[in-house]
Amino acid sequence: MKRIFPFILTVVLLTACGNRMPEGVPQDFAVYYADWINESQPDILDTYEGYIQKDLIMDGTAKTDYTPSEEEITAIYDKIVELELWKMPDNMRAEAEVIQPMTYMEIRFTMNGKTYEILADTTVFHGYNENIEPEEAETVGKFCMFMQQFMMDTDEYQSLPESRGGYQ
Repeated sequence: MKRIFPFILTVVLLTACGNRMPEGVPQDFAVYYADWINESQPDILDTYEGYIQKDLIMDGTAKTDYTPSEEEITAIYDKIVELELWKMPDNMRAEAEVIQPMTYMEIRFTMNGKTYEILADTTVFHGYNENIEPEEAETVGKFCMFMQQFMMDTDEYQSLPESRGGYQ
């Protein structure tokens, strides 16, 4: 029995940890986050290509180079791990435009050799989408709010021109 216990303990621990992501940011980690009302003018944070784009509303878009610091990339990765974003459905968009104006989001991230993509819209913030579980909507909504604020707080985003006008 004394010989079997360490083996059983090891199996239990490996099984319990099997559904979690490894500690530390993987070498291949990259993220693309976009949100928009006007499809041709999204706000984008893209670590694959290294840029941030801002919707200037009446004046089109503005774009600048962006290379995240180690702390920034770790913050994004940690949020993805905290929310277990890889477990979310890939399409969380409502079947109809139930909120005016409707904001759309695209999330794509790569880690450990696998790329995940999630399409969402404003309904994840308001619970109007009956096709997804409320917990899933809340999770993706939290990530979108995190990324929107994260992007707006970067020096690169703030260096872009002010938006002119608004959406109705």
